[in-house]
Amino acid sequence: MTLTPEDVKDLHYSIHRMNSVAAVFRMRADNAMNDKFSTLADLIDLYVSLCQHSANQGRDFVKDGLAISEEERAEATSLFERVFEGSPPSAPATPPATPAAAPSGKEHK
Repeated sequence: MTLTPEDVKDLHYSIHRMNSVAAVFRMRADNAMNDKFSTLADLIDLYVSLCQHSANQGRDFVKDGLAISEEERAEATSLFERVFEGSPPSAPATPPATPAAAPSGKEHK
């Protein structure tokens, strides 16, 4: 399917808006000092880059999705896993030992 000039314009406008959102998210993620937020920003950047590449090749990434290489898929998978998969749950913390009872006031002379 050949893209019309209007389609191309709409796709580039969509990419422009995604870049704006990605820039704000990147700034916020960097300030949050949270590795998962920064990694999510990397995933967003990869997605926007793939959209730009598709549009430049005359493909409608909205209707047809993205054609990505195995290398790009591996990168996306790695980023996805770093964002959404946490460390395995640890065992519940052992409650602190009960402190020895303090002497009551009656025993004090």
